[in-house]
Amino acid sequence: MARHTSRNVRIKRKYLVWLKEAKGLSETSVDRAAASIDRFHTFTKGADFAGLHPEKVRAFKRDLERASNPRTGKPLTAITVDGTLRDLKAFFGWLADQPGYRSKISHSDAAYFSPSRRMAKAAHGGAWVAHPSPDQARHAIRQMPAGTLIERRDRAVMAALLLTGARDGALITLRLANVDLAAGCVTFRGREVETKFGKTFTTWFFPVGDDIREIFVAWLEEVRRAHLFGPGDPLFPKQQVRVGEAGGFEAGGLAREPWANAAGVSRICKAAFAAAGFAPFTPHLLRKTLVDLANDHCRSPEAFKAWSQNLGHEDVLTTFRSYGAVSPGRQREIMAGMGPPSRAVPDP
Repeated sequence: MARHTSRNVRIKRKYLVWLKEAKGLSETSVDRAAASIDRFHTFTKGADFAGLHPEKVRAFKRDLERASNPRTGKPLTAITVDGTLRDLKAFFGWLADQPGYRSKISHSDAAYFSPSRRMAKAAHGGAWVAHPSPDQARHAIRQMPAGTLIERRDRAVMAALLLTGARDGALITLRLANVDLAAGCVTFRGREVETKFGKTFTTWFFPVGDDIREIFVAWLEEVRRAHLFGPGDPLFPKQQVRVGEAGGFEAGGLAREPWANAAGVSRICKAAFAAAGFAPFTPHLLRKTLVDLANDHCRSPEAFKAWSQNLGHEDVLTTFRSYGAVSPGRQREIMAGMGPPSRAVPDP
């Protein structure tokens, strides 16, 4: 068993390097693939990957669909199940071409990791997902405390999420140089910022209210003037930890370093909505909020295309498919308001 585990670890490491260097995947995507492979390795109790058998894959898929999230105790989401299976299908498909494995694993074996159509549809079917309305998001931000430096930072993080629609991973890697207040925009450069697929694009501030914009602007002015941050410093730095008078660690001011990961942004967002009496919405759901807001502002295909590009989407259909689902209540209102079709009255 130990020999197999060691062999599995070596080939997994080789695959992860390939994903990063040959496929150009981000650290986040590589980490997700590693977690999926580890999950299968644990399920098989460290069995040699070369011994892959369709029945073993089928048993793993059944176990995965019954599994629960260890933090919440709830069943794994369709997106998690679908993503895990796709990661493993890609891994074993690659493995089937590697020396020492190609005679034992076939691409048809790897195909058994394909998610069911039901699961794929649930994961990518574009069904409506509960998310904050524009008014709820603005209310949650407005009621956030701002008495301390860190509270002002956290409130500015929320303002930036709504103002730019940035993904949390991109937000924590922004530098002051990426923001142009005079033009009212943020430039996400793929080589500097953790954007999806390393894309480079510019986002002009969404029309979410002057007060939301002022919160963001005030934060930039504070870090520039009071803390002497320059263009290369992080827009949202982590909190400094120092040794206190008693010899223990205590929270200090701002470090000139970004967060190591986006967990802090998720914590801030969930806490802000919970404090306002709403569900603990995640940062990514604010992108759906902004697509809802598009209904109030976009009056032409060109306008919606610009809104879509502002979210970093190259294809407007991505915005519709992934973020544009209509809530059941709104669907009912729209359909009820249509009425019967008008009939032309013939000339006498």
